[in-house]
Amino acid sequence: MPINSKMITKAVERAQKKVEGKNFSIRKHVLQYDDVMNSQREIIYAQRKQVLDGEDLKSNVMNMMDDSIERLVNGYASADEGLTNSESLVQDIENSFGITDVESLNKSSAKPEDVINELKEKAHNIYEAKEAEFGAENMRELERVVILKVVDQKWMDHIDDMDELKNGIGLRAYAQKDPVVQYRLEGADMFDDMIEDLKDDVAKIMLNIQKKEENVQRSETAEITGAGLEDAAIN
Repeated sequence: MPINSKMITKAVERAQKKVEGKNFSIRKHVLQYDDVMNSQREIIYAQRKQVLDGEDLKSNVMNMMDDSIERLVNGYASADEGLTNSESLVQDIENSFGITDVESLNKSSAKPEDVINELKEKAHNIYEAKEAEFGAENMRELERVVILKVVDQKWMDHIDDMDELKNGIGLRAYAQKDPVVQYRLEGADMFDDMIEDLKDDVAKIMLNIQKKEENVQRSETAEITGAGLEDAAIN
């Protein structure tokens, strides 16, 4: 028998509209999630394009070193006490930058800005010495190889992390939070963390890199030594 009751017909229409509305909302959220990733992808691809186009990346690497130094030292800074836990800071400086003698840390009241300035100067001197050892042309090629490898590695890991975030972001609705807004906020924080990690890895590799052979090639460039560099080593 055909369904001709107005009450049943309207109930079916309401259910259909509700399903269509829910599907539209899901598609809309997916598009908004994609917009976040696309914005981040543009930044990363712009960085890769610089590398692949063969641009001079020395200033980029030096800036990464400076940023990494500032973050590391400021992480030990206290508004009231200056620098705290100096022994751990000394160890982190050696592991990250290969610098073992920091005169400003020997003072009884070491100031973060003094340590930062000393480390930047020493890091720049180390880098210039490595360039003199490798040769300017080889050093430019090394910069491209290292940045490209680190960017690709960090970006692939970030994509996986963002997928995990998207899969679980719907739970934010139970806390009366807009999942899309939370995805944007948390995704932006994760992207910033990735960029900082990227800079740290590039700085660490370039300051600890050791000469292995005379001719530098993109497939096999140098031997990386130093604590904590195994994951970022060039293969």
